[in-house]
Amino acid sequence: MNNLSSGTWKWALAAVVILAVVVLAVVVRQRVQRQRMADQLLSLLPDAATSDPKLVAFAIDQAKPVFSQHCAVCHGADLRGRPDIGAPNLTDNVWIYGSGRVYDIERTLLYGVRSGDSKTHNITDMPGFGLAGKLSPDEVRSVVQYVLKLSGRPYQVEAANEGQALYANGEKGGCGDCHGPGGRGDPDYGSANLTANVWNSGGTEQDLYNAIYYGEHRVMPAWFRVLTLQQIRELSVYLCSVSHSLPANEPEATTTRAQEE
Repeated sequence: MNNLSSGTWKWALAAVVILAVVVLAVVVRQRVQRQRMADQLLSLLPDAATSDPKLVAFAIDQAKPVFSQHCAVCHGADLRGRPDIGAPNLTDNVWIYGSGRVYDIERTLLYGVRSGDSKTHNITDMPGFGLAGKLSPDEVRSVVQYVLKLSGRPYQVEAANEGQALYANGEKGGCGDCHGPGGRGDPDYGSANLTANVWNSGGTEQDLYNAIYYGEHRVMPAWFRVLTLQQIRELSVYLCSVSHSLPANEPEATTTRAQEE
């Protein structure tokens, strides 16, 4: 009886050792595969990754927990932004800087907006026209009506006409200097497209009034000080995919998640 029991334990121990070796081999293989995918993602030019569904799926999978940890506090867990702090909606394919390509997003993530880094986006800023005494409260309200007109919303005709004149008046408003004569903005400088009807800080009449009267000076940190280049590339592909519906390979993404767990 004792001999049989001892033999059984030996077989059980051997089975446990074999299982452990198999599990370890699988884990090592998965890590090697993930590292190969990461190396491939970084070896390409930023926008080239978007044509490979497997790389897109890999980047999305890797980026989601990073976004949750570092970005969701401002942009929201659903990526739809927070108007109370001026954090933009990342799902709508309307971008202040660039057109939402991986390259554009990556540059913004790397160096931020008004972050203090020498390479940050910092060419334009929204001045406070009311605080500076350039526009009176009534004039600001008129400009708001013109902005409503530009964005295709209901507006007061007479006030909008006055606002349009102020918008074009270089000595008073001079809004067209940044936002352009037609209000379409300039993504090279970071001036918003006023015709898109997308507002980082809210789009009510009072929100628009506050933005014009008090100005805005939003800041985004330079993430290269916190995240690795791999994480920034993965986040860039992820955010590009969210706003452009890139053809990610969903089965592959599911496999990757299972491997990581």
